[in-house]
Amino acid sequence: MDYEPHLALFVEDTDALLFYRKIAQLALKNLAPNGLLFFEINQYLGKKTVKLLVSLGFKNIELKKDIYGNERMIRCMM
Repeated sequence: MDYEPHLALFVEDTDALLFYRKIAQLALKNLAPNGLLFFEINQYLGKKTVKLLVSLGFKNIELKKDIYGNERMIRCMM
């Protein structure tokens, strides 16, 4: 919290996936076929974020854990 502004850490909207959705939509328009998208995610939103990416048509979605065993990263392909 010492290095990031409060607004960068929390979504004020009731949609916790707001930023992940917007980034994924931009990726759909801008990534080349088979382009990769990587996210660092909220550890409590892993399954919901994967579900979002599936619904948008991403493939080869990998939910990765950090060194503490928390779901913190997603890798997927167009």
